[in-house]
Amino acid sequence: MIYSATGLSVVTAIDALTGKIKWVYDDKIGEKAGARMRPQWGSRGLSYWNGKIYVGGADGRLIAINAADGKKVWAVQTAPGERNLRYITGAPRVFDGKVIIGHGGADSSDNRGYVTTYNAETGKQLWRFYIVPGDPKKGFEDETQELAARTWTGEWWKHGGGGAAWNAFSYDSETGLVFVGTGNGAPWNQRIRSPGGGDNLFLCSIVALDAKTGKYRWHYQVNPGETWDFNAAMDMHLADLLIDGKRRKVLIQAPKNGFLYVIDRIIGKLISAEKFARVNWASHIDLKTGRPAETPDARFPDGRSVTLWPASRGAHGSMPSAFSPQTKLVYIPKVEAARIYNDKGIDPKNWKRVSGNGFDAAVNVDYAVDDPMQHTSSLIAWNPVAQEKVWEKRTIGGLNSGVLATAGNLVFQGQLDGRFSAFSAANGKELWSFDAQNAVLAAPISYSVDGEQFVTVMVGIGGSSGALSKELGGLTFDYRTQRRRMLTLRLGGDGKLPQKDPPFVPVAFEDPD
Repeated sequence: MIYSATGLSVVTAIDALTGKIKWVYDDKIGEKAGARMRPQWGSRGLSYWNGKIYVGGADGRLIAINAADGKKVWAVQTAPGERNLRYITGAPRVFDGKVIIGHGGADSSDNRGYVTTYNAETGKQLWRFYIVPGDPKKGFEDETQELAARTWTGEWWKHGGGGAAWNAFSYDSETGLVFVGTGNGAPWNQRIRSPGGGDNLFLCSIVALDAKTGKYRWHYQVNPGETWDFNAAMDMHLADLLIDGKRRKVLIQAPKNGFLYVIDRIIGKLISAEKFARVNWASHIDLKTGRPAETPDARFPDGRSVTLWPASRGAHGSMPSAFSPQTKLVYIPKVEAARIYNDKGIDPKNWKRVSGNGFDAAVNVDYAVDDPMQHTSSLIAWNPVAQEKVWEKRTIGGLNSGVLATAGNLVFQGQLDGRFSAFSAANGKELWSFDAQNAVLAAPISYSVDGEQFVTVMVGIGGSSGALSKELGGLTFDYRTQRRRMLTLRLGGDGKLPQKDPPFVPVAFEDPD
């Protein structure tokens, strides 16, 4: 069976051999979300464990579904109350009989980020870790929160602080650690949320927690005092690599900020970090301190407008990268984009967030950058030991599909124009392609049934991707009528798609008002 979560967490069970739908679970989350609902956000996926499917919703609930018949087993509200408008877009992760989930909302309400772990069988809450400390007058949940509070200034708790873990988690059964990738500040502009500066733990960090208790073990912060929406909520690869003649257990992440980090996953010490995309907010990462060497204009001083690479969308966003244990390479859907930042006219003393779950970063931003690299993308293969690029394939526009690496020395990736390709994992040569007839942005999956291997990918464009017209490489999409599909392929497959639709041409209509 294949299970998918589309739109507002509508879960569908599909026979992996025939493509026939077995059941559909729709909890009408859009109707239940109320004020939490933020336009363009849907579901980034689901998880399976012990006969159950786990999915989060825009209404803040985590839901367990019987994988056999699609009946709800249990549901728990992970974010009670709607004052802070938390919602779930990310996929839950299941490990050792537990399921962990974070939330989104730091860009649009006064959120204090946290992650929560539940018993995967019953939905009972086991532990919660707060990413940002709360109001000191109310006391701290533990000594870790007290430690983190020393890195904040002003009355940060009134704005929530942010740090939402909206996407990535990884679990290491060897060490019993679960790794949490955390998000940006709320609001972005540090001069508003923490006017006296400070590192603002644990924003934009990789945080290692004891998987059984949720106790803090270590952290690495990619952007101390973050102020650009440079999330560290991207996927984290766990690998054993030979570095300087020693076998090291490492964690690899390519977050938004354009550096690829290799970290000792036992103790959290930085091993190396290098630019994998165009970066001008920092010159390098100091390996002794682990801190970035920020450039003088990085924090857009004195209200001046500064063009920074990468943009807040990141050199690598939520589209999954891949690591191959065979080639020892990381395959990254890289984006090249800059954004203009300034905070002219924004008063730290009087700033208030806009109401209604609207985007409000307390900073003025613009994508109007005249540069040939603006809104371009590519698939790159990166050697994390040598910290250098091995090969690169240019892709269409400024949006880039998630990646799958397989043991057959292949890397699969789709593009905006519908081309779905298999590349040599070693040298990047395109070995095969298929016309999916619509944008392919999702990461493919591979599996076997009765000894035969299949590759499946979701086809279609939507969510915030469909709204970024300048990044679509000159292509146009009719979101309302496009054909959305799940495609499954195998060696020797003889299926054919229906005739391709003519290209969509948008036509302006009369609107005197």
